[in-house]
Amino acid sequence: MHSKPSSLQIEKSLHERNMPMSVSDKTVVITGANAGIGFQAAQKLAGSGARILMACRSVEKAKQARSDILSQMSDAEIEILPLDVSEPSSVRDFAARFGEQYGKLDVLINNAGIVTPHLARNSLGYELHLATNYLGAFALTGLLLPFFNKTAATRVVNVGSLAHRFGKFDFEDPNWNNTRYNNWKAYARSKIATASFTMELNRRLQKLGSTTIALSAHPGFAATDMGRKTGATTPKTAFGRWYQSKMEAWVVAVPERAAEPIIHAASADDVCGGDYYGPTGLFEIKGRTGKARINPLAKNIEFGRQVWAVSESLTGVSYLSDL
Repeated sequence: MHSKPSSLQIEKSLHERNMPMSVSDKTVVITGANAGIGFQAAQKLAGSGARILMACRSVEKAKQARSDILSQMSDAEIEILPLDVSEPSSVRDFAARFGEQYGKLDVLINNAGIVTPHLARNSLGYELHLATNYLGAFALTGLLLPFFNKTAATRVVNVGSLAHRFGKFDFEDPNWNNTRYNNWKAYARSKIATASFTMELNRRLQKLGSTTIALSAHPGFAATDMGRKTGATTPKTAFGRWYQSKMEAWVVAVPERAAEPIIHAASADDVCGGDYYGPTGLFEIKGRTGKARINPLAKNIEFGRQVWAVSESLTGVSYLSDL
């Protein structure tokens, strides 16, 4: 049971949400940091003096990514710790090893994610979008929460998606066991869960009087390999592939620009808990970073409580439960 903070403690915590957040000498964990947006965030934050811990499924790809960054900034502090966010055992192993080897955390960026066209499941039978894009982040956050620096402003940054706007959550069948599968609906489901989790996590942290805040950001449309690797975003015809290449050059942001909202959420001085950032251009596809539109469902406290409860049940990781 957590002791209830006094009104003075809560007020102090609320003021601390606007404390400056230099990442110099801060420890930052980034999941999926070997490619795309995660790589760009790792590179940028390392350049600002942060100690980066790349939490990646493929150690070999992470080693190459680390080498690429060090070739540009040889004094960067970058280490690697294996993590497959889709597998509960890997998440628990990561948290245990982090506690043993590092012990203190300032920023967690839950970035790892997938888009796949086919129904797939993890070792527990959980649908892979939900397991990778959301449940892994929920469990990882809870297991790492005890290691967050208690004497400074710290952050949990969840990477969202425009797809959360049409996301719905089926509490009776979250893993598509009895429902006809649709990969884009499954992806959107994982992202509305992420958005709701961010708001509910921040609410619970605030109620606790913590100096840790939770916020999120989305990249817009990013020209990364996340969907291409699985074929989820690859057109079936030669004309379609040609058209996609032309449209991407005009519409889609390159990874360096797409990562800017996530970097802003992790390191800017003017952010607050519950904020949601993204590109401010047409339809939030790309553009300068600013406040993004969020699905009102993500702000619904009752929905947030339900998502939290099912997340604890599915992951077996419980935290901040009495708040």
